[in-house]
Amino acid sequence: MTTFEKLLENYWFVRDIDVDTYNSIKRELNNETQEFIKNKLGYKLIVNPYVIKMEKIPGKPQTFMGIESFNSKLDYVFLCLILIYLEERTKGEQFILSGLIDYIQNLITEVDLQDIKIDFTIYSHRKAMVNVLKFIKNMGFIIMYDGDENKFAEDIETDVLYEVTGVSKYFMRKFSSNITDCNLYTDIYEKEQLGLEQDKGKERRQRVYRRLFTENVIYKENEDDQDYNYIRNYRNIINQDVDKMLESTLEVHRNGAYILLTENKNFKNTFPSNRAISDVVSFINTIIVEKLKEGKFRKNINDTINISEIEFVKLVREVKEKYSKGFSKEFRELQEDKLAEQTADYMKQYDMIRYNDEAKEYIIMPICFKIIGKYPKDFQI
Repeated sequence: MTTFEKLLENYWFVRDIDVDTYNSIKRELNNETQEFIKNKLGYKLIVNPYVIKMEKIPGKPQTFMGIESFNSKLDYVFLCLILIYLEERTKGEQFILSGLIDYIQNLITEVDLQDIKIDFTIYSHRKAMVNVLKFIKNMGFIIMYDGDENKFAEDIETDVLYEVTGVSKYFMRKFSSNITDCNLYTDIYEKEQLGLEQDKGKERRQRVYRRLFTENVIYKENEDDQDYNYIRNYRNIINQDVDKMLESTLEVHRNGAYILLTENKNFKNTFPSNRAISDVVSFINTIIVEKLKEGKFRKNINDTINISEIEFVKLVREVKEKYSKGFSKEFRELQEDKLAEQTADYMKQYDMIRYNDEAKEYIIMPICFKIIGKYPKDFQI
């Protein structure tokens, strides 16, 4: 991976966790990469004796952009409360889990958590706390010296000894305005837009580059879609940047645009990938294309396809019947409804399908027709 790819792929690099990688990133960070990050993406690059971090701000907030290991709003609440706790402590200071729990219980009496209620006598709340403790430990916020936080989920009396590393202060980015009066993430986003320079051309360019480099696909939502039109008009320049920074290509179609990675690129959250569910979805796309050719599916004017929930389950069933020989044991044995649920969740994450709550139907997006799967010729189905 290039230095830019590593910065794009990872949240940050903590010196105390991996000094070799930290030093190599710092050494290889050239002016060309820094200029691209600053001018094309509009990202802030933090390089200090503790961390190296490219602050990745989404061009357009998406549901998949949360913390992958978090399961509920409570996880995020615990993370924020722990960040407040760590902010008041110095590097090298030690603390015990019971002290953190006491601090949180006192703090929640002073802050408005709206509909979130915290009760550590409830197993699911302790489980969520354990999940967040694991996350901040893996991120390098704290070092565990004695005990096992996993046991806290089963026993509220469990204690663990930790040490503060000091890097948590670099986790949250600095906002351009006061966000304490924001109730929704959209409020923060709108405030950030107001705080941008009044150079609309620069603002649009950075928004488009951010979206291309962090989203699976940018669709043409309507004829006046500014982001898509910018990509279409400046496709050659953008493609040169994509080639230079990722050694990949920009694909622009009448209904959307995306970066097509070369085969040797293996990022964590891209499609297709080495994950078993990715194979299932590739075959789903194959059958969708087949049904289009057979006239069983018809595209809307915007190149989408509407199918019912039952039709989607039938798609999954057909894939399982036709291609499951090459699936992992988990997916071969997974019940049909569970496989359909997991497949739909995965495809929503990559904006391959959307769900219409009113019509109770799925909308198959155009990217599905571009990336299909098949077994090698020598594989016996």
